[in-house]
Amino acid sequence: MNGHSTSLRSKLLVAMATIAGFAIVAMLVANFTLGNVGNTISNLASDNLKTAAASARLAEIGQAIRVDVPMLGSARTRFERESALERLEDHFGHLRQLLATGMGKDEAFSGLGGVLAEVEANVLALDRNVARRFVLAKQREEETARLNRLHGDFLLEVDPLLVDAKFNVESALEARAGEGLADNARRSLVEREVRLTEALGRLHASANLAVGMILRGASETDFRLIEQLQGRLAETVDEGNANAALIASNASAITLRQIWDDIALFATEPDNLLDRRLNESGLLAESAQLQEMNASLLEELGNVVAGAVRESGLRSSLASVEINDVLSGWRVFNAFSTAILLLLLLAFSYFFVRGHLFQRLMKVLEAMGRIASGEKDIQVGVSGSDEIGQLADAVRLFRDKSEALDQRARELRQANVSLTSEIERRRQVETELRETQAELVQAAKLAALGQLSAGIAHEFNQPLTAMGSYTHNALRYLERGDIDKGREKLGDIERLIKRLAKTSNHLKTFARRPQDVLVRNDVTEVVANALTLFKERIERQGVALVMEHPPHPVHVMTEPALLEQVLVNLVSNALDATEPVHPARLTIRISETEMLARIEVEDNGEGIAEGLEGKLFDPFFTTKPPGEGLGLGLSISYNVIRDLGGRLELKRREEGGVIATVELFKT
Repeated sequence: MNGHSTSLRSKLLVAMATIAGFAIVAMLVANFTLGNVGNTISNLASDNLKTAAASARLAEIGQAIRVDVPMLGSARTRFERESALERLEDHFGHLRQLLATGMGKDEAFSGLGGVLAEVEANVLALDRNVARRFVLAKQREEETARLNRLHGDFLLEVDPLLVDAKFNVESALEARAGEGLADNARRSLVEREVRLTEALGRLHASANLAVGMILRGASETDFRLIEQLQGRLAETVDEGNANAALIASNASAITLRQIWDDIALFATEPDNLLDRRLNESGLLAESAQLQEMNASLLEELGNVVAGAVRESGLRSSLASVEINDVLSGWRVFNAFSTAILLLLLLAFSYFFVRGHLFQRLMKVLEAMGRIASGEKDIQVGVSGSDEIGQLADAVRLFRDKSEALDQRARELRQANVSLTSEIERRRQVETELRETQAELVQAAKLAALGQLSAGIAHEFNQPLTAMGSYTHNALRYLERGDIDKGREKLGDIERLIKRLAKTSNHLKTFARRPQDVLVRNDVTEVVANALTLFKERIERQGVALVMEHPPHPVHVMTEPALLEQVLVNLVSNALDATEPVHPARLTIRISETEMLARIEVEDNGEGIAEGLEGKLFDPFFTTKPPGEGLGLGLSISYNVIRDLGGRLELKRREEGGVIATVELFKT
């Protein structure tokens, strides 16, 4: 059977292998051809993109260097110099990164490393030039300030000497012969004073002229003008030295001569102020040359980038021609292989798929459709030991099995009817159980009312007695004509009637059957309503009642009658436990967490005996004497709180007594 069953598979495999083999050969050839083309295009695109990206980045960095180099050369403060140099170093760092990524090995950028080194060297030379100019400029400022101070000191010294010399000349001219001076001596004195005065005046002029030329030269940038000023300054200093020698005999002019000598040093000492200004001008010229050289280097960098772009375009053109040739040959081969593949597919489809597979398969599908629609005794008109024949055998087996499945389905439907009946019976039992529980709750409430009847009678008798007294007094006041007193007593009677009505309404509400709908209630209000039923008993037993609750309402979703019944059971048990205890204390504490509302009923009574904790919520379990309890209160309370989605817990106090805790979810 295996040999026959594989006949169809063998035919399919041979036919498909022939078609697939030809398709694979064509695909391999196409993949090889297109792969080569794709690799060529990919490599070309990658190279061009790298070249374009590198060129764009180089152009961007070159433009940035072109902008920042003049800013470095024209920097006037240290901050400007450091900022420009920092930006240039950042540009050079980016260029070095480009070279490190392999761009430096590209023939298109072969000269980039040398240009970059020359640009960096040029920028470093320019930075040294600027640094030297900063030093010279600072020295020039300091020397200029010192020269101005010396000039000021000179003026302060020369003015009094000129005044004294003028006075001496006038005194010598006014001297008389009777004072012991001959005419020759007086003439000699006058001439000496006149020469001193003239020398002081010329020295004054020489000093002013020298200072002016030095200051002018310190602000000039023209080489020739500075050199001319140096020549004229030398003549002025020589003339000033000659005049200074003429006043050497005057003791009062010693300080003036020292100041003049200091001023003269600005023109005569080596590396004087004008010499440094010449150096500074030379540095400015050198800075201009360096900037021009930098512009040339950047132009060379641009030429490298342009050459790289041209070479990239040439490579693209050559590769495009090669790709077109390859694609033309591939298109011819693709058309030929496609035609052969289509002929093979047509022959396979007509002779094998249509004749041997499709018609037989349609017969099997028709039989399957009729079986699926519910027809019986269908004949599958296909035979053979190949795969379609096996499929026909499977359809016949399916036909036989479907009849057995129909029988099984009928049996399952009958079982389903029985289960539905059982579910309905269980639901009825559950409803009866719920009704029984509700009756037990109602019985427990009525039992509690019976136990509280004495206190309730007291609550009614006391107001009724007072009402009788108020009625008698009101009649007497009315007989006397005292309307105001009578109205006052009638008001007291009205308040007592309202009190009785409130108490009776509360008893009626407490005694009614609970509703199935839960509503939002304040826990504090429910606790207060439950405590009103025990007011007389608490006073009669002398129990100290402590009520602790938050200043705001604490709301839960509950049926108030059910929650009040639970609290009545808990308070009643607490009062029973505290009867033999003196002093007795009952604490009701209301607290809350983020999600829960908690009610604690705490007493200092006899507590729970050892070993009874696990039996407290069992139905009909009680520790009270026969006739005083059925043992259903805690069991009912436990089930009520559980149905409300909460928790009821009882535990012993270490000091004696019990703490009963009710927890419900807040709303």
